[in-house]
Amino acid sequence: MNLNGEINSQLMPSGVRHITFSHPAHNSFPSNQLRAVVAAIDAAGNDEDTRCILLRSGGERTFCAGANLDELLAIEDRKGGKEFFMGFGNLLLAMRACPKPIVVAVQGKAIGGGVGIAAAADYCLATEAASIKLSELAIAIGPFVILPALRRKMGTAATSELCLDTEWHNARWAHEKGLYQRLFHTYEELNTAAEDLATKLAKYSPQAAAELKKALWEGTRGWPYLIEERAEISGRLVLTAEAKQALAKFKKK
Repeated sequence: MNLNGEINSQLMPSGVRHITFSHPAHNSFPSNQLRAVVAAIDAAGNDEDTRCILLRSGGERTFCAGANLDELLAIEDRKGGKEFFMGFGNLLLAMRACPKPIVVAVQGKAIGGGVGIAAAADYCLATEAASIKLSELAIAIGPFVILPALRRKMGTAATSELCLDTEWHNARWAHEKGLYQRLFHTYEELNTAAEDLATKLAKYSPQAAAELKKALWEGTRGWPYLIEERAEISGRLVLTAEAKQALAKFKKK
């Protein structure tokens, strides 16, 4: 597998576009891979033959470990920090703007930006092994970029709990709070259900589905500006001595 990660985009005869990302470091995202996923979603949104998107990661364990730690440690100035955090910001914005319904299948643990992807899904399915965690506050920053998606999906109370309690929350908790719409015992059950749902959605009117998605995302028009502001905050905080020390300790674990 390419150490920079891989992106695969494949259109099925059903009209479902499969977009799969993978990386040897627990499906974490280097910046170039994030840009590739954004490009794949944008292309699918403009493709008349694509009726629905099924987004998932490779392997059967970790869904996504968030951003690339080495790139995070290498940030040297605010401009670089903002650009780094806009990586996941642009992915959330692409998922929001895409006129096609996006189904996300979470087969395992999700951390940081991986939780943000689940929150930005139009419909998210997961296994009972799909625990979630936001550890950003523990490393002297915060999950500012993904907060709009989390609050929209889970509400303020659950989002606050997840952000402030930096420990693991199990999949049943995430399901109860609305992050996951459905839970499954096994990886195989998850994949079957995700395929079935995406195929079903692909049969509906594209125009009706696009208008419904627009209505469901009502109130998010200001997200491009909000997420950019949040990326600036994260980009500033990651340069502090507290963040540098915490990140260095985190990498040694």
